[in-house]
Amino acid sequence: MIISSFKCAPGMFVLGGLLAAGISLPSTAYGAETRQKPPANSGTVHTVTASVEHSTERVAGKQATLVPGKFKVPEGFSASQFRYRWADPKTGRESDRITATTVYSVTQRRYMSELKDNPNAVLPPGDYKLVVGGLPGAIGNLTYRLTPLADQAGPPAEDGERIIDVETWLTKPVGDNNYNPKFKAIYVVRQGQVTGTIDQLVEAPNYGNGITCDPLPHRGTFTGRIEGNVITGKWEVDILPHKMRIPGGTNQPPYDRTDSSKMKYDIRLTLNADGSVSQTTKGTGEGRWTWGSTAPREIANKTDSTTFDWNVPGEHIPDPLTGRWKQRPASRATAAPEKTR
Repeated sequence: MIISSFKCAPGMFVLGGLLAAGISLPSTAYGAETRQKPPANSGTVHTVTASVEHSTERVAGKQATLVPGKFKVPEGFSASQFRYRWADPKTGRESDRITATTVYSVTQRRYMSELKDNPNAVLPPGDYKLVVGGLPGAIGNLTYRLTPLADQAGPPAEDGERIIDVETWLTKPVGDNNYNPKFKAIYVVRQGQVTGTIDQLVEAPNYGNGITCDPLPHRGTFTGRIEGNVITGKWEVDILPHKMRIPGGTNQPPYDRTDSSKMKYDIRLTLNADGSVSQTTKGTGEGRWTWGSTAPREIANKTDSTTFDWNVPGEHIPDPLTGRWKQRPASRATAAPEKTR
């Protein structure tokens, strides 16, 4: 077996670096919210309506026109507590289920799939559209509440230091081997400022065919801020050198390769009251690999590199990272942060 272009990409490099072989994920802009005065109707129930109307266009076969309902979540606020009702009088069908395509974000240019069957999800500031389907006459109503970020449920606003453990993963595995590692991070909150660390061995993918790869050592630091239940800031992560081993074949002895990478990316991490999280990322990285001396002659002892995007959500990873968070008790928060595994 001779493998000269296979990428044993580590952890996030597997999710980003393998995609870099031919996939560039679209960017999404994120940033810290600007505090504003509450809208006059803040705290009340807001309602947006979308419908399907008879088409007025003279186009053959076109009988219906979608009329989306536009709404805006102001800066410094989020939308939550969603309730939905859809009805199609011509078919008699009704539903109160929020699907992956019910709400479209004009700001992020994607459907907010995290709302699917999750009325407790949170929408960040931005412009949105409610979209419904059905026959002409179908109508959908979405209700929600606006909440100032500082008032949202999340880590309690205590004085002193707080330590928050966060574990994230993809909503759906990627690749033929259904790879979906769990990434662990520790955030330390002090007076609204946040620092973080990653110190973890991440399980390698199962490549099969006798190929093995060492666990992937992740080391990283974070700086940012927290506002309400939302952490924003920048990670710098090194995935330290580790070996991939490839069995030999006819006239080819076994050989190995050493991989490493560096990443810098911004995150928006929402800590939901039920202990779940939603995280978006936007950044880039560089991966490097060096073939061993027993590799095929054309690549033996050769070092290559590639750059890749780490943008989630994107075209091929359509959903934000999901996961869970937990704040350590005060007695543990005063101790040194634990090393994650």
